Order: sequence, then structure tokens, then C-alpha cells
Amino acid sequence: MAKPLTRLARRLCNLMGYDLLRLQKTQLHGEADSGLGRGGGFDAFEATVEREVTSFDIYLRSCARVEVHGQSRGRFNGAPKSEVLKRCLTSLVASINHAVGAGLTIPMSLTVIDDHSSPGVVDDIERVLPHCECPARLHNLTETGMSHSLMETFTMARREAGDLIYLLEDDYLHDRRSILESIESYGRLAATVDSDVILFPADYPENYRHINPVHVLLGSDRHWRRIHATTGTQVLSREILETHWQQYEALTSYGSDPEVTEANTINRVLETVPGFSPLPALAVHFQHLDTMSPYVDWQTWWDGAENL
Repeated sequence: MAKPLTRLARRLCNLMGYDLLRLQKTQLHGEADSGLGRGGGFDAFEATVEREVTSFDIYLRSCARVEVHGQSRGRFNGAPKSEVLKRCLTSLVASINHAVGAGLTIPMSLTVIDDHSSPGVVDDIERVLPHCECPARLHNLTETGMSHSLMETFTMARREAGDLIYLLEDDYLHDRRSILESIESYGRLAATVDSDVILFPADYPENYRHINPVHVLLGSDRHWRRIHATTGTQVLSREILETHWQQYEALTSYGSDPEVTEANTINRVLETVPGFSPLPALAVHFQHLDTMSPYVDWQTWWDGAENL
């Protein structure tokens, strides 16, 4: 119930054509991570003074001459890897173009790092890239293999990128809003937790196989949940890549050294750097049903990525 002085003040404001509204303060658990519940963007869900994003450089690793890791089972919808790659790239370019059309002005770039895909696939890549409304290029590897592809990608990103980096595999199908929301949410989430963060664009089913308490924060247009594992697809800052270079370099032995996994390399970065994934997903890992994000209309995304 409003106090007498509050009621009097409200009446006076009403006479002048204004009103008083109560600021609803958010209370968070005392053991929450540093930066949560301190105001400045979280209490009452007011706008945060966001971490500025100055550039966004995308490095997509492509290879469509064999199925993933030589697996015998195909993609769950029966599409060959060549078609998956083409549609995933098309959806990415459409998402970039949506961000530009929505007024995003920061510099962006797209580099496709191709590991000896078949000539038809390379032709598809070269047909899609000119439609991208930011600088886009195809970089053909001289050597072959996952280790070389990963090392070339990480090295190029470390050498060239200015701020945010999107490391991306070629079988992630994107929502049209994916790029815009990833950039805008990065700034908000980083400001909320007072730290650079790592974003994983899919809501991975693995997150629901073990029921653990998590933090859920507000992004630009949806919720984001705290995560502690990613694949090689992630949005991170160049500073994170520099600081944790040893872990990313270690991942380059993935596929050639059976002892190397994300769990003992890049996921260790998430022990000190907060990681988040969107609810619902902004991209889906288009492999099998057990990698698909829940509550996503992937069929509409797939159909919409047939052509730009």
C-alpha cells in the first residue's frame, strides 16, 4: 500500500499530467556470480549500458566431400552434406543481410575456409557469397584435414579480427535474426556479468540430459541460459582467443588424436569465461535428431534457405 507522502506526490504529479510508478527491484541469490543483481541494467530490467561491439568477423570452416567423421548414418532429413552446407551458408548470409537491413552499422566480414570440397560445392559457395551484404571471401586450404582446417581458422581469426569472432562449422542452420541478436545480446550479457562472454547459438539437447541449476539472463530479444560446454561453433572476443590460445590450439588435434575433445580443451575456457546459449535457439546443429535444438521450426528455416 502506498504511503501517505507517496499518495500526495502522486496526486500532485497527476495534476501536472504525470504519474509515479514503483521501480520493481530484482532480488537475486547471494551466491550468484559477480555482477548479477547489482543494478545498472538488471534491477527492474531497465536498459543496460552495453559492452560496445566494434566489429564482427565470421570464419566458417567448410568441407563437403565426405560425411562428418565418416559416419554411416546420414542427416536426419536425408539431405546430403553438400545440400546441408549450401543451405546453412545461405541461411547465414540471409541472417547477415537481415542485420544490415535492420540498421546494424558495425563492420562485418565473412570468410569461408574450405577444405577441398567437391567442385560442385565450391561452385555453390561462390554463387552464394556475392549476395552477402558485407565483405565475403572464399579461402581454399592448401593442405587437408580437420587439424589443418582448425589451425588455419584460429590463426586467421587471431591475426585479422578486430573484436568479436564467430567461429562456425558448416552444418549450422541459422534463424534470420541470428546475427543481429547475437551481436546485440553479446553487448548486453557482457555488461550484465561485467565480463566478456562466449555465446553458443544452439540450445543443445545435451543441456537437458543433466538437470542442474543455471542462470538465465535477458538478451536483446530472448533469454539466454548459462552453459559450460560448446562445440567448435561459438562467438567470442579476440581477447578471449588471445588469452586462451593454448586451449584453442590444443583443439586442432581433434580428429587426429583420440584423446583430444572439446571437454579437455575449449570447454576449459568456460571455467573462467561465462558462456551462454539462447532460449529458443538462434541456430541448429543440422546433423541428427539428438543434436537438434528443441522448440525450433527448423523445417521453415530449411525451406527458406533454398535460395536467397
